[in-house]
Amino acid sequence: MNRAGLAFALALALFACGRPTTPLNVPGPTTASSADLQPPPPPPIASPAAPGRVALRSPDARVVALRIAFEGGSADDPPGKEGLTQLVATTMAEGGTEELTYADLATKLYPLAASIEAHVDRDETVFSATVPVAALEKFYPLFRDVLLAPRLDADSFTRLRARQTSELTSGLRGSDDEALGKEALQWLLYEGHPYGHPVQGTEHGLAAIALADLRSHYARVFCRDRVVIGVAGGYPTGFDDTLAADLAKLPPCAGERAKLPDPPERHGNELLVVDKPGASATAISIGFTTPVTRSDVADFPALLFATDALGIHRQAAGRLYQELREKRGLNYGDYAYAEFFQQDGYTRGVRPNIARRQQLVSLWLRPVKHANAPFALRGALRVYAKLVEDGLTDADFTRTREFLSRQVGLEQQTPSRRLGFAMDDVSYRRDKPYVETMRDAWKELDPSKLKALAAKLLETKNLAIAIVSSDGQAVASELLKGDPSATPAYDAPKPPEVQADDKEIARFPLALDASRVRVVSVSEMFK
Repeated sequence: MNRAGLAFALALALFACGRPTTPLNVPGPTTASSADLQPPPPPPIASPAAPGRVALRSPDARVVALRIAFEGGSADDPPGKEGLTQLVATTMAEGGTEELTYADLATKLYPLAASIEAHVDRDETVFSATVPVAALEKFYPLFRDVLLAPRLDADSFTRLRARQTSELTSGLRGSDDEALGKEALQWLLYEGHPYGHPVQGTEHGLAAIALADLRSHYARVFCRDRVVIGVAGGYPTGFDDTLAADLAKLPPCAGERAKLPDPPERHGNELLVVDKPGASATAISIGFTTPVTRSDVADFPALLFATDALGIHRQAAGRLYQELREKRGLNYGDYAYAEFFQQDGYTRGVRPNIARRQQLVSLWLRPVKHANAPFALRGALRVYAKLVEDGLTDADFTRTREFLSRQVGLEQQTPSRRLGFAMDDVSYRRDKPYVETMRDAWKELDPSKLKALAAKLLETKNLAIAIVSSDGQAVASELLKGDPSATPAYDAPKPPEVQADDKEIARFPLALDASRVRVVSVSEMFK
């Protein structure tokens, strides 16, 4: 039995022994008065450690954050029915309950200023909500029934499958080049692997799903032994016990979760060009698979430090950003990631509860003018290679560590995000909180250790490169020629040192050959 299963076995045992369930005695709304001028609330109070449950109570908080995560995602889609997990989760959240149609559910949620969100990744699905304390008593039965008694009816199935198909064909392939580039990289890295298709699925997979598949997949994936409970904020004492006792009523999981196969091996650099006529700019993603996850306390902090030195999401301090955007104005964003990254809404931070059993390291450049794409690709690879080869100077290392040690705490500014990170610690079987682990590990790093670990952890010879551009065949032919790339036509003269560097970038080797280069029409992606 896994950790989540142990948590629910404990909850069931307490429930069976007659432990009273604490009613939802939720206090009424606080009147705006001197309470608004009080000091910030004390740190959240963590409940006694229990595998599979995270409870962070802040008695004075005015909201309650709920996150219910299941160890299951698009990697659990049956072959030939890709997209099923996403469809089940969406139909649960947006299809109503056994007692309420979705219209009825939406009508009840609206005056509570609350909504229920479902998010699916490769290995994890999370249902989340943030609700005012005063509305919790009315909201909770609705949230509970979405999880325990989803409607999963024909009307919702038809409506949401059509929408998901549109998200795949018109959204991902048609209008979201940023996401398309990232998915193309994952398709290349995980071809033939359960991670190899988007969470939305494939066209053929979605078309093959029947209504009966929703209920069977719900029972198989959204089951008791796969769940991690999370609650934070100003919930009443005992509410986490109520939540645990209710979710213990989920059906038991039928057998162990299937193990993942190893990702495909890569021998030399490999290029996939997605030919998308009419694309206004080129998107470039570079990466490789890695066994290193947050569970690896010896290696992950150094890997994160190195990729953050290359470029933190939406931050200007990284080397990629400085070299490609600040000095040359080639594009908007140039970043690097130690693990799969998905932005959390409009924040700069990573979305919590997207834990994966296998990970990828990636570099991201977008949007790039078509004419500058070969040069930008070489520039990014050169910056990356130089960091691996040369490491950081003492001054750069100290400055980066000081910045990261402060910046890492900014990831957890809301109760919901703090809760999500604490649940990720459970998913990755960590004994110490993420922020504390990173800061402590970085204290032990120095430039020589970082350089040695970067050489060990960062792949430089067997990279996957995914490019989305308007003339895919021309891009592939240009990169295969091996000739120096044309340097950009800048709007203003550049300093002599930049011009000298440009000549080096233009000649940086790509190590490509025709046997490892493919051009695929965007209309064929994720068929």
